[in-house]
Amino acid sequence: MDWQAWARKMEETDGADAFEALFATGGLFSDPVTAWTTDVRKVANDTDSIFPDWQQRIDTIRGGDDWAVFEWTGTATFHPSGPDGPGIPIKMEGATVVEVDNEGRVTRWRDYLDTNEPTQQIQNGMTAAGLDPGGAPKPA
Repeated sequence: MDWQAWARKMEETDGADAFEALFATGGLFSDPVTAWTTDVRKVANDTDSIFPDWQQRIDTIRGGDDWAVFEWTGTATFHPSGPDGPGIPIKMEGATVVEVDNEGRVTRWRDYLDTNEPTQQIQNGMTAAGLDPGGAPKPA
């Protein structure tokens, strides 16, 4: 398996259709906030609803014939007041373990990341912008 080529393809993935196309039929996905699921389209749509400009770079990738582990850096903007409101840039890092079939399509994907990393960045950004956790301006 050419994992460097696979990584570049994954980095260019944009939207639910493209993310779903990375997976074999019945491919499983899990991360710290998502229980094991085959509904990878929902995973992509949920990510897009929170971080519409999500970008993920694969920093390193190593693997065998049908598996790989990669470290990644993700960047995005969180908009607490809606898409037209001010945005808070976030950056997070994680690691992923994937298994693939003979065609290089994912049969199993598991993300490992610290969910506190983006949460703290969002909270700090909201405080700096004078917003409460609900996204409304703080009362004077």
